[in-house]
Amino acid sequence: MATSIPSRPINMEPNTPLTESEFAPFGKVIECPLKPSTITFPASLPTLHKVVPANQDTALKFIDVTYMRNCYGSAPSNIPAKAVMNMFSCFPRLLGSTNKTDFPVDVKILERHPYTTQTFIPLGVGREAQGMYLVVVAPTLPPTGQSPFTTMGPPDLNKMRRFWAHGGQAVTYGVGTWHMPMAVVGEERMDFVVVQYANGVADEDCQEVRLVPPVQEKL
Repeated sequence: MATSIPSRPINMEPNTPLTESEFAPFGKVIECPLKPSTITFPASLPTLHKVVPANQDTALKFIDVTYMRNCYGSAPSNIPAKAVMNMFSCFPRLLGSTNKTDFPVDVKILERHPYTTQTFIPLGVGREAQGMYLVVVAPTLPPTGQSPFTTMGPPDLNKMRRFWAHGGQAVTYGVGTWHMPMAVVGEERMDFVVVQYANGVADEDCQEVRLVPPVQEKL
């Protein structure tokens, strides 16, 4: 059950494209550095990534593009977790709208996974497609005596950030990172494979806060 916390009008920083450097405080971005037009083995390897030839020089292997962390050893239940892969079919929040200037972001709930990373990998959508999704994240405040969260505090709404991501990007939320449930914008459904750890204890796998009233701003 989500815990309700009071909110107030918030001046979020302007929405920005999802990039590795901008998103670094909250997790990691996964994106192929090759141009879509690259269809043959390149003469030189990309220098910004750890990459090696693979499959008899018919592929490139980009190494450690993200990370998985299992912190359930510090969970109160002491129940071990296992790696799980689920699929989410996400439907557009505003059908037919790809105009980022008038799409209202309505943040009703933030959630976090206090003992695991969580990676969203879009399926079948390229970077040139119209479909996009919105990533909204917030850092964590220190716990207080009035907080229902004893080990980690509530989200810092004053530092909430929003990013636009395209279908050629995957995103890993760091352990305990507050984020809005996935919001797809455009005309088509987007499917995501989601990779994380879980132990089946509801409050250890996922914690939610309900913002009262919801935070709403136009992008």
